[in-house]
Amino acid sequence: MIKLYGIPPSFPVIRVQLCLNAMELEYKFVQMNPLTGETQSEEYLKLSPSGKIPALEDDGFALFESNAIMKYLCRKHKSGFYPTDITAQANVDKWLDFTTIHLGNGVAKVLFNKILAGMLDAEVDEQSLKDGYAFIERFLGVIDKQLGVSTFVASNSMTIADFCLLGTIDPAEVIDVDITQYPNIDAWRKKLMQEPFYKKVHDSYGETLEKAIAQMS
Repeated sequence: MIKLYGIPPSFPVIRVQLCLNAMELEYKFVQMNPLTGETQSEEYLKLSPSGKIPALEDDGFALFESNAIMKYLCRKHKSGFYPTDITAQANVDKWLDFTTIHLGNGVAKVLFNKILAGMLDAEVDEQSLKDGYAFIERFLGVIDKQLGVSTFVASNSMTIADFCLLGTIDPAEVIDVDITQYPNIDAWRKKLMQEPFYKKVHDSYGETLEKAIAQMS
């Protein structure tokens, strides 16, 4: 049995959920509470040495990092969501890295300072917040251009690069990012948010965040 460890509002966790759902794999979601130290327990650190989420456990095999998890799942189950052709695979890897390192970093900065800092009684870093918005605007523009020439992020076929991007921008509304400013991303996103693999995660990120805050507070 596949076990996915995480918290529902974590966008890296959402990436993996989208992948699992699209591949129609059965899994158990193990909800963690970082505020009570669950992610720093000796047992969890065996799965994810940094204490971060998500982590995956598959019949005794443990793995962390969302992109690595998605690649593993596709390779194990021979899914076309991660192509085997070397150039097609390189294109997917390129957009996975771009989304995670650049766009994801910006989203994380904004999400922390606008939402999570208050939950953790942490000081808001105004410069980090400003930088986060600047990163988001810059890198969404790059992706919007890409989606103007291909149906999906890496090609005309859906791949894990799409799950990565869809999960990364899932918090857009709660962090006041207007996706409609990026028409190609907006159209792509609205279409995928109607798919069963997204609906199985939640109807909206905002509702999931509210429930998580209530449960952890």
